[in-house]
Amino acid sequence: MSSAEKKRLRDRRSQQNFRNKKSQHISKLEKQVAHCENNHSDQGVQRLFQVIAGLRRENETLRSRQDGLKYLINSWSAEPDTGTADLSSEDYLSFSKGLSPQFSFQPDFHDSVSSNANALPNTINKLLSASAMTTPPSQAHSPSSELLPPGTTLWNQIPPHSDDLSNPQSIFSCLWFLYPEQITPCPDTLGSPLDILYGTKENALADMIHSALQRRPIRDPERLSIGWLSYHLSRWFLRPSPETYERLPLFLRPVQGQMEVRHPLVLDFLPWPRLRLNLIRRWHFYCSNREDLFGMFACCTKIRWPWGEDILERDDRNELRIKKRFFDTFMSQSGWGLTPEFIRRYPDLVEGMDIREIEFALV
Repeated sequence: MSSAEKKRLRDRRSQQNFRNKKSQHISKLEKQVAHCENNHSDQGVQRLFQVIAGLRRENETLRSRQDGLKYLINSWSAEPDTGTADLSSEDYLSFSKGLSPQFSFQPDFHDSVSSNANALPNTINKLLSASAMTTPPSQAHSPSSELLPPGTTLWNQIPPHSDDLSNPQSIFSCLWFLYPEQITPCPDTLGSPLDILYGTKENALADMIHSALQRRPIRDPERLSIGWLSYHLSRWFLRPSPETYERLPLFLRPVQGQMEVRHPLVLDFLPWPRLRLNLIRRWHFYCSNREDLFGMFACCTKIRWPWGEDILERDDRNELRIKKRFFDTFMSQSGWGLTPEFIRRYPDLVEGMDIREIEFALV
């Protein structure tokens, strides 16, 4: 064969090999496409996405339960004054005897993983409710606005709450209780009023209360007053002690009716005992409209303080502090008022109250 014929033969073999490889590659791709069409349809992908989302939620739940268990174990070895709740031995004994906790778990997931997660303790729920377990609340709706006599009120008598702090979707307010690992180490008293008015990076509880108050269009006097009382009431819930209890004004301390009926945690933050009890008794009626109710309540609750007058002053170290007269005003029940709009819209919530004493019209 001539050299030209040999070249043509080599070219034909090379082209045939190329066609064979191309055919094999196309065949392989066709099989892969067929496999994807059979196993990776839109419905199948959605099903896989649902499985992945469920596994992620289960993982988050297990992590939160694990963190709660670690926190509880660490609190057993901590000293009584390290910032954990001062629960008495009787409280732990009552808990160990099987008394029902104030909050129930409502798992989002299924079967064995959820049952195991539910077995882990919810530390913050126990901190808020253990001291109240020794006297299970009555279901009778007979609240009384009479304050317990000074000196006989037990500082560890936390009102029974119905919130499920293991389920963030069920919490309407007081969202800072969802982060016990951040707010429990905070100091029992506020270092500066600016932490409530403008937020802070050094006190997680004060910063979360500041963020919550930003949702409402309220003046600085009400913002500081509500934030100040909310901080110290939260500290008492987290670390019940004679010291944290004594920092609460008399009108904010629980009354007899609050100890008889389980209710949402946020209701204990209202500044009038009778209004708290009226709302606890009628909560089944207002719970579906609670956003409107609390939105109007925030706008209509006022501090009896002259318009435009400063609420802060500088101390000897040139640091801003609350004016003593303003502090005395919001620490007294007579320093709080409700505008006529709220009273006219919710007359049943002010039932039993002296309207002339609580009504406050801005001029």
